Amino acid sequence: MWLLIPILVYSLIFLYVRHIYSYWRRKGFPHENASLRWSFLRAIYQREFHYNEAINSYYEVGKERFVGIYCFFRPILMIRDLSLARTLMENQAGHFNDTRWDYIRSYRKYNLLEKLSPLFANSRLEAMFRNVEKVSDHLVNKLNSTSGSMTTAAAASIVASAADSDYCIVDMQQLLRIYAVNIIANLIYGLDIDVFKQTDSVFLQYSNSSFQRSGINSYTFSRLPKKSSLTYRLRDIVQQNVELREDGATIRKDVMQLLVKFRNGNDIEVREKFNWHIENVFEREKVISIKKVARIAEYLLENGITTIASTAVFTLYEILKQPELMEKVRNEINAAKAINGINEKQQPSHQLSYEQLKQMKLLDLCIQETTRKYPSVPTIERTCRKPYAIPNSKRTLNDGKSFVIPLLAIQRDGKYFQDPLAYKPQRFLHDSNGNPGEKFTEFGLGAKTCIAQNFVKLTVKQILVKLFSTYQMKLMPMSDFSVCYDDTPYIRSADGLRVGIKS
Repeated sequence: MWLLIPILVYSLIFLYVRHIYSYWRRKGFPHENASLRWSFLRAIYQREFHYNEAINSYYEVGKERFVGIYCFFRPILMIRDLSLARTLMENQAGHFNDTRWDYIRSYRKYNLLEKLSPLFANSRLEAMFRNVEKVSDHLVNKLNSTSGSMTTAAAASIVASAADSDYCIVDMQQLLRIYAVNIIANLIYGLDIDVFKQTDSVFLQYSNSSFQRSGINSYTFSRLPKKSSLTYRLRDIVQQNVELREDGATIRKDVMQLLVKFRNGNDIEVREKFNWHIENVFEREKVISIKKVARIAEYLLENGITTIASTAVFTLYEILKQPELMEKVRNEINAAKAINGINEKQQPSHQLSYEQLKQMKLLDLCIQETTRKYPSVPTIERTCRKPYAIPNSKRTLNDGKSFVIPLLAIQRDGKYFQDPLAYKPQRFLHDSNGNPGEKFTEFGLGAKTCIAQNFVKLTVKQILVKLFSTYQMKLMPMSDFSVCYDDTPYIRSADGLRVGIKS
């Protein structure tokens, strides 16, 4: 009798596991062969602990537009076709929206991130541009101070004198990550601070903790809710800032100002004449709470740091690898300065305008090529909220099931891009017939998945222009160099991104 109990338990576990791993077969989807063979068990292990690399590797197996796979105990639909991926991401119609950002007003449900897209319109970014310039100056000041005082302990951690030249060697990966943190602190949280000087800043602590968490690659544990004491400290900063702005004590052209305007029901749509002043309303009339504003700011902090930093790092890395391309970039910057009447002897206050920065097409192409070759989000995953009939097929993805787009693999597929592993910004130029030379996905398949993509481009272009116009730079030898993809691409090396600079 007692022997029957473990037999019954094991039988139930076996039937449950078999039921899960037969899901795609039962639904009639193309699927991987789920069995107890070593190859399948190894694939499950890789997806659990090396998710992005495993998903992008499986892209090469088979040719179907979509295929059912398994991540531990979760059936997930992998999308292999670029046009289908675009359709899923751009025409969601309530099927794949992130429920975290739903809110109700006047008995209607809205997606908060879609409503906040005007925050990053070109006219808003132009108004914020001087603040972006100021943050880029912080990095230049840091480089100048560290290269001028090589004996300090702080400088020794990132800077060392090059023995065979006049160059000083810096870890640009570390510095550009701090620059990204500084951008978020100043433009999103609306503070006037220099994170390079405030080494105990909560923003740096948050950045370091999130970077350490990214090293834990468990698919299951990475999707559990995360909270820390830093979240509450960031919320206190937001609350204090919101109260100051609602009282009229602070008016500053940044994203926080627009968030507070939205909270008070003020118009944030793109207008020819826009008033940055906040019309404060009674608490019961507020559109969103301070807690929700803090959540939005933290979301932008977490995603903005990785996206800005990785895009800036790999754009700089690839440009420095090609001296001819670097010379073209310098010529474009010098041409813009010549139009503005700026020369090297003038004071730093003589800056390029937003429109002049926007007109630098070669840098735009370089950033586009970086986001193709090194997407800041290697995979995109969405959960279906209601049954979705997959276009040009007889299959339906049921609610509660997820699909994943292996963005890194798609953007390195020779079917969509010629010579995909080469860094060729010119691939995005139009051909003689006026048609785009290559298909392009850009920042997670477009604006509907990255509302802040214009903001990222602006901040990356600004710091690249600042670096190339201030310093002579070249790549230095790096030990154990490799590019890794956990949550975002980064250079794994004991030396980081070693760049030699001189004024």
